[in-house]
Amino acid sequence: MGGMLIEERKKLQVMLKRIQGQVGGIEKMVGDEKNCEAVVTQLVASMSSLKNVAKTLLADAASSCSKEEYTKLLKRYL
Repeated sequence: MGGMLIEERKKLQVMLKRIQGQVGGIEKMVGDEKNCEAVVTQLVASMSSLKNVAKTLLADAASSCSKEEYTKLLKRYL
């Protein structure tokens, strides 16, 4: 994350806090025995948000990785 601007880092932190809240909500839903569809919907939303964070971090890493390393990371994690 060396090349990432302060604003971009703050945006990621906000996204991660939001995801943290989503996961906490999912935990509560499971504890409250909410219906499966509602829980899965929230899981999918959280996973999508995490994927967006990962893409942003990988894009930043592209500047310090070789093309081959970057491609390997993309295939492995996304």
